[in-house]
Amino acid sequence: MSYQVIARKYRPSRFSDITAQEHITRTIQNSLRLGRVGHGYIFSGLRGVGKTTAARVFAKAVNCSRMIEDPVYLKDVTEPCGECESCRDFDQGTSLNISEFDAASNNSVDDIRLLRENVRYGPQKGRYRVYIIDEVHMLSTAAFNAFLKTLEEPPPHAIFIFATTELHKIPATIASRCQRFNFKRIPLDEIEKQLRDICDAEKIQVDKEALQLIGRKAQGSMRDAQSILDQVIAFAVEEDEEKGIEYDKVAELLNYIDDDQFFDVTDAVLERDPAKMLGVARFVIDNGYDEQDFLEKLIEHLRNFLVLHNLRSTRLIERPEPVKERYQRDISRFSPGSIMKMIDVLLQAQKELKFQFEYQFRFELVLLKLIDLAGTGDSADTVSLAEGTGEKKKSLNGL
Repeated sequence: MSYQVIARKYRPSRFSDITAQEHITRTIQNSLRLGRVGHGYIFSGLRGVGKTTAARVFAKAVNCSRMIEDPVYLKDVTEPCGECESCRDFDQGTSLNISEFDAASNNSVDDIRLLRENVRYGPQKGRYRVYIIDEVHMLSTAAFNAFLKTLEEPPPHAIFIFATTELHKIPATIASRCQRFNFKRIPLDEIEKQLRDICDAEKIQVDKEALQLIGRKAQGSMRDAQSILDQVIAFAVEEDEEKGIEYDKVAELLNYIDDDQFFDVTDAVLERDPAKMLGVARFVIDNGYDEQDFLEKLIEHLRNFLVLHNLRSTRLIERPEPVKERYQRDISRFSPGSIMKMIDVLLQAQKELKFQFEYQFRFELVLLKLIDLAGTGDSADTVSLAEGTGEKKKSLNGL
């Protein structure tokens, strides 16, 4: 049997298995209990947070024989049973009551006309035919207009679920006829917990710091986190040795820049040490890291100082405890104003590096300017990368 990737193998099959979207699953389950199932839904949110999965579980639930025939089960459990003929057909991919369309490749008026023709036919088994349209924002304007009448007066057996990562691109005439659900970015601790459960099921030992690094790399997407875990397992686990995933191996595979390098930058600023700063720049360049990515993570590093200044707490800093302790030790060495000035310089540098050559020199230059900035006191001027070290540019925010 061919290998099944983790994202598919551990795809939720019940509402309770969907991570961090309780506000949506609870609403859908209540609508099933009350018999108030709508005809149109829009599921929007970041990639990989469970939009299509929730749509599939919903489609499975509305035709589950046990939920239809057993009012006690419907009221107390409100989950597809997974055992009736309808649920088995769904799990095997042979159910005729669910149709999935990819609007990215089927976005013409002719595609929608064909869909409208199919909508007229009722389900062979169960109560509803469910149409899941992924990336619905990719439909053309003409296709949306062609679909409008069907959505306005749908057959009683039809349910439409539109999944999109770009809600603002859906015409108001379509959105106003649907119930809208916004899926949240999945918190880091929820991603870690899910990955831990997967590793336990696969009998793989894994460091907590390694899981946190994978979760941070996924940026709130569970599917991204599971795909990265698949990649990490293939890289880090040796068949003939004890199965285990360590932080160092994950960092090596993901080409991750350790927090120590960012603390070296802020230490060089405080010590006004150009040699140390150039050493960091050389490390980034010699190891093939992307300069833009480094600046982005350096901005996040400074943002953590700013959060700590304002909250007096590390609860919004997604780092291991030893790193959080280091932030707390260093926070008194920076003022909020100096942090915001450095962020302003880095944001400006990010924009300018996109359109200029000599990346190495300009990357080194912007890091050295952070040291120069530390000696400007309370000046409201920040240095523009494009204007050289001797010129200054008034910051828009007055920092």
